[in-house]
Amino acid sequence: MGRPDKPGDDGVREMALHRSIDGGCHCGNLTYVFEASAGLEELGLRACLCSFCRSHGARTTSDPNGEIRISVRRWDKLLRYRFGLKTADFFVCAACGAFIGAVMNEGERTWMTVNANTFKPPPPLDFPAVPHDFEGEDVPGRIKRRMARWTPVSAIAGV
Repeated sequence: MGRPDKPGDDGVREMALHRSIDGGCHCGNLTYVFEASAGLEELGLRACLCSFCRSHGARTTSDPNGEIRISVRRWDKLLRYRFGLKTADFFVCAACGAFIGAVMNEGERTWMTVNANTFKPPPPLDFPAVPHDFEGEDVPGRIKRRMARWTPVSAIAGV
């Protein structure tokens, strides 16, 4: 995960700007590359308390300063599930059942919160995930929060 430190011109070691994290569903139909600007220790994990995330055991993360590229092998096996306020599509593989994350479109832009359980390899099970309850949000508030906190999606493409 990530690139090693590299020496700067002044001899001081600098951290690489991005950490590249590969991930995807169990069968490989849905894959992604998450370019994070910080480590998971800084970004943190969330445990959303909605019934969908709880039933999938999701631990999500996002990076508004990063980007994510999603690849789809078979489009007919990509399930886009919407519920609640219907502001995001939950990407689930119809072949293996894995939930890779939630994607929101607003205008010409797209953002995602990624399920860290689908990282290759995933974070340890004892990595702390902070519970979050978004039940009281209205649609404008939810969209505004996601635009500020979720990861920009640079591509959703077939392979």
